[in-house]
Amino acid sequence: MDTSSGSDSYDRMRTHRPRGRETHRKSGRDRGRASGSGIDGPPADISEKISTLANTLQDTSRNLTKVDRMLGQYREHTDDQAEAMALLRENLEESISQLQAQRLSRANGTRSASASASTLHTSDLDACSESEGQRFYPTSPLKDYTGTPGRRRRSHSASVRFKESSLAGEDIHEMHQSLRDLRCNQQRLSDDLDREILRRNRSDIDTRRAMESLTEHMTASQRQDSVSSRVERRLQELQREIHNEQRSVERERRPEQRVAMSDELQEALGRRQVQSHERDEDMTARLLKAEREKSKMEQELDRARRLLEQSEDSRESLAQEVEDMRCELLRTKKENTGLQRARLETSQPSAQPHGNHSDREGGRAGLQDRSDLEKEVAELRVQLCKVSVQSEVEELRRALNQKEKERVELSLQVKELSSDLAAREQQQLRMLEQLRDIQSRGPAERREMEALLQESTRSRDELKARAQEAVRQWRAKCRRLQKGLDEAQAQVQFHTDEASQAAREKGSSQAQLKALSQQTEAARRELAEILGRLAQREEELHRKDVELSETHQRQLSLQQEIREVREASATLEEEARHQAAILARLREENQRLEERADTQVRRCQRDQDAQAELQAALKQMTTARAQLAQRLAEEESSRKELHKGTSELQAKVTALQEERDALSQQLQLEREVHQKELDNTKATAEDSRIKKDREVQDMLRLCRQERDEMQSHLREVKADAASDKELCGALHVKLDRMKDECDKLAAQLSTKDEAYALLHRKYQLLKQELEDKVRSGERRRASESELVKLEQKVLQMEAEQEAVLTSMGEELDAACHSLARNGEDKLQAISQRPSLVKDPHRWLAETKTKLRWLCEEVRDRDTREQRLRRQHQQTRDQLKALRQSRDSEQATLLQRLDQQEKLMHSLSVEKKELLERSRRKEDEMRSLQDRVLDLEMNTRVALDHLESIPEKPCLMENFKDLEESQQQRESVEQRYTKYKEIVWDLQHQLDESKRRIQEYRDEKLDATSRSLRLAALSSSIKDSNTFLSSSLRSDTLCEYAALTAGLLMASW
Repeated sequence: MDTSSGSDSYDRMRTHRPRGRETHRKSGRDRGRASGSGIDGPPADISEKISTLANTLQDTSRNLTKVDRMLGQYREHTDDQAEAMALLRENLEESISQLQAQRLSRANGTRSASASASTLHTSDLDACSESEGQRFYPTSPLKDYTGTPGRRRRSHSASVRFKESSLAGEDIHEMHQSLRDLRCNQQRLSDDLDREILRRNRSDIDTRRAMESLTEHMTASQRQDSVSSRVERRLQELQREIHNEQRSVERERRPEQRVAMSDELQEALGRRQVQSHERDEDMTARLLKAEREKSKMEQELDRARRLLEQSEDSRESLAQEVEDMRCELLRTKKENTGLQRARLETSQPSAQPHGNHSDREGGRAGLQDRSDLEKEVAELRVQLCKVSVQSEVEELRRALNQKEKERVELSLQVKELSSDLAAREQQQLRMLEQLRDIQSRGPAERREMEALLQESTRSRDELKARAQEAVRQWRAKCRRLQKGLDEAQAQVQFHTDEASQAAREKGSSQAQLKALSQQTEAARRELAEILGRLAQREEELHRKDVELSETHQRQLSLQQEIREVREASATLEEEARHQAAILARLREENQRLEERADTQVRRCQRDQDAQAELQAALKQMTTARAQLAQRLAEEESSRKELHKGTSELQAKVTALQEERDALSQQLQLEREVHQKELDNTKATAEDSRIKKDREVQDMLRLCRQERDEMQSHLREVKADAASDKELCGALHVKLDRMKDECDKLAAQLSTKDEAYALLHRKYQLLKQELEDKVRSGERRRASESELVKLEQKVLQMEAEQEAVLTSMGEELDAACHSLARNGEDKLQAISQRPSLVKDPHRWLAETKTKLRWLCEEVRDRDTREQRLRRQHQQTRDQLKALRQSRDSEQATLLQRLDQQEKLMHSLSVEKKELLERSRRKEDEMRSLQDRVLDLEMNTRVALDHLESIPEKPCLMENFKDLEESQQQRESVEQRYTKYKEIVWDLQHQLDESKRRIQEYRDEKLDATSRSLRLAALSSSIKDSNTFLSSSLRSDTLCEYAALTAGLLMASW
């Protein structure tokens, strides 16, 4: 049973619903205010009283249902207690039967057996059933039984005498001792059971007291002792008893642990201890359960007490309302007597002219003929008035029905529009959330891109630094080689100087020149290849630059698109705010229309009969329930949509996290690839360095070989110097030329080396830029994929926006069509085109024009209303001209007064019958309360009798008392069900009386209005024409004001 919700609803009802006296005071104030304004005050007061009566009856029904639930829980609790007691009873009977079987099997005719031959029955557990001499006490040292006066502990020698030599005697003695110990344990268990039964009886007594307090609250709310204090005292007593029992058990267990026993007895005692421990645990668990249930019962009793106080307040309000009804009936009687007196006064002056006319006998015939003609003319006029008024009333009723139907349709359309607008607001909110997510993703992605660019720049700088270091190393190596070449050239020059004397220097120089020319050609080829590769690298770098520029342009376009999306989201937010304001206005207008409709329905209900009013009220209640059910369904659907939105957002968040993980993995892979490429470049650089070192060593080896060959050749030339002296001049000239050419070649080599170093630098830079471009290309591909996704999302959002705008335009068109009757051409001119949805500014202009058209339509309706008012004024004038027959209307009014007097008489008779029934019910309630008080007295006498019984009663008698208490509880529950049926009958009778009172009030309102008219007639008999004109004016004003209000409401 969920008591929290019930208590919350109850507190809410107590806070929001006014009490009976306060409503009576408010109704009295409203009555005093309405008495000066008109006749609309008393029915409002009566409706408020009826609503308060219905609320009090609903509260009493809820309280009764809650009390039913509490009694059902209490019944279940008592059933559980009865089952537990039955289980305890069965366990005791089984233990007693087992002990009886053991005793019969072991009693074999010995003295000890004869001494302890008394069998064990349930009467052995009784403390007061037998005398002290007949009771058998145990001789076990486990417990001290010296508490009973006039009793001595029996010694072993007094009960049994065994021979010390016989082992059988010792066995019998031990068996007898074990039996007595078992008896001691059994008595201990019986004491525990007695305590538990006493505790249960006390708990039952407490529950009975709680029920008595409930009945006392039903009879009178001035009880002193509360149930919570009793429950707290009982809980404190239970806690004390539990502590005492635990202490006694600890005291009993201490000597048990010290005593040395045989193995069999120890095993038996161990089993008994385990069983007693389990039982103690069960008992403690049950005690805790009982305490919890008692706390729950305490809370429920407090709630029941509050509900009873509320029901008492409602009863007081009902009594006050009955007194008000009596006062109103007395007032109506006084008014009837006043009307009768006024009628008598009006009949007296009308009799005087008849007496005067009776004195004149000469002109009696002419006067009679004239009066007959006047009567016929008046009857014809009355018939014409009735026919015209009936036809006009029927036409007005038809128009009202049509306007009510139109109003209902408009209200349904407005509700549909409000629901659609709410759904669209939710969609717009979702779109805004998506845009915010995209906006939040944009800076994050931009940061990631910036971080990647920074990393790429850092790697590029590092590669540049490494390339510069490598170029420096190559320069140093080239300088070293150049120094070696210079040394070699110096040696060659030295050798040439030596060989200038020889003739063979020419061949050697030619050979050297050929070798140098070959080397220069190879260097030229290598330079051409390097230049081609550099050109290719430059082309690739140009391509990468173009791609980078394209990526930058795409990034700028993306930023521009993001800005456009932000602007579109801002416009959407503004549109959503505008739509929310329009919705608020529509809701306010709807509320105004509903208020006007309610006022129109009330005025129409006053003119109808009581049965029609009841049917209309029932229809309104059913429609209100249907509306509430629809609202609840809409709220549930909105809640489900919100849950779906949250789930979609969570899915999107998970997808974003997955994308982020994928991007992080890609970055890690790119870093690994970059590291591998760096390792490869390092390996290639080392390989090239090793190759160049080998080439330099080969060159040095060749130079050394050539030097050796030149030295041998110089020796040969020295030998042949004499023969070649003549050719020395020419050879010197040629050598000078060759030196110049060698210098030129050396300069060319130096320039080529510098160009090679520059080309190598460019190669490294191009390689680094190429790697950066590759990375940027991969990033660009990733960004392109993300851009494609973003474009798809933007397209989806644009499609959703178009759908929302189209649906809003359709709804506006539907509203315009529903309002437009004669302005179809204007609507065709204003109607939207499907291409306007893509242009939001034009769409806003269209919506503004439509709203202006709606305002114009409303103005047209105002003009129509003014026209109807003019027509109403004309009809009023016609009605004033038609209503001129005073005598016929007086006769009809007198007939109606007679009918009202008859109705008042019948109502007074019915009221008397209702009062008699209420008195009978009150007598029955008093008799029931007397019975409950008698039961309480009987229960108290029984409890006093139970408390007068000694502390250790018999188990069987306790079980009988429990059964009797259960029977009494069942009888109380039966009486409660009877009382509940009586209360339901009273409630039904109250509903019937409420319906009759409503009918009587309606008839009383009609009677009061008619009595007021008669009083005005009696006061202004002399001025009949003026009175007729004024009364007709007031009646027509009241009726046609209601009719015009209804027409206006229907038009709105």
